[in-house]
Amino acid sequence: MRLRWITRAAAPLLMAATLALLAGCGDDDDGAGGTPESGGAKRTSVTVQDVAGIPAEFLTAGVKQGFFSKRGLDVSVKTAAGGAAIIPAVVSGDAQLGGSNVVSVLIAAAKELPIQMVAAGTFGPRTEQDDWSAILVTRDSSIRSAKDLEGKTMAVNTLKNVATETATAALDNLGADASKVKFTEVDFPDMLAALDAGRVDAAFEIEPFVTAGLSQGFRRVVSPYYETKPDLQIGSYVATKEYVQEHPDVVKAFRDGLEDTGAWVKESPAEFRKVLASGGVKGAQELKLPTWKGAIDRDSLETHATLSQQQGLIEEAPQLDDVVAPGAAG
Repeated sequence: MRLRWITRAAAPLLMAATLALLAGCGDDDDGAGGTPESGGAKRTSVTVQDVAGIPAEFLTAGVKQGFFSKRGLDVSVKTAAGGAAIIPAVVSGDAQLGGSNVVSVLIAAAKELPIQMVAAGTFGPRTEQDDWSAILVTRDSSIRSAKDLEGKTMAVNTLKNVATETATAALDNLGADASKVKFTEVDFPDMLAALDAGRVDAAFEIEPFVTAGLSQGFRRVVSPYYETKPDLQIGSYVATKEYVQEHPDVVKAFRDGLEDTGAWVKESPAEFRKVLASGGVKGAQELKLPTWKGAIDRDSLETHATLSQQQGLIEEAPQLDDVVAPGAAG
């Protein structure tokens, strides 16, 4: 399916259709206009939408550190309550770029939405102790291992997406039968209360909710991102194929800015934690930080594509060469 740039009149219809297609996963200005700066150079304004909290604060930190402006980009960070609205916002033109997990992108691409990954986002841990995801249970729960989760109910933020994909893969890798686990949808901020009240037996959380849960006395029984595959790419940034084709320099500048931001976070985690705290992220000083990289990891995409197809999230994996923008892979 080939789509041209979406008009304002068509955006609401496409937004609704996209939300339905993703099942839980405008403006005509393409952001290419610039304003003259000193020396006669022009700057490009781009709107980037990402999930409120750690993802959006990562971008904000890069903006404040000047990693994008030095490459001629004026980046405006727009937040979303969750990832479901971000791909539709990019497709409709409300944002030129957006953050989304890899599985949501593969699902969208499999449904022939005109998007491409332009850069990587978060990565899972290299070691189990650094995993910023966790399957949590209450302190007095009888669940002590992955096998004990069989026959139990687990909260995930979205059904048939990256949480169920990695939870299933992790449990299978640990010798449990994930098909015997009942997944139920609960928003991340509400999971700990649901777990405490006994409405679910386990909860798949990510930071900052993992640290919050551990501080309340809940226990980690599985580290799902690590157990699926160490150093697995989880997040990505996307744009429409048309935007990528028309603004390759902007896309490269954005990717380079992300790489600089990721390197700064790695070198100065204490400073980034201050950014998180000032942005209202609870437990910023204790939580485990993701790793951010600019280049897309092709091996991770192949892993997600295989798992998503095996688990029925997609019928047929999209061509990864078509999903990844030129120059975006490492």
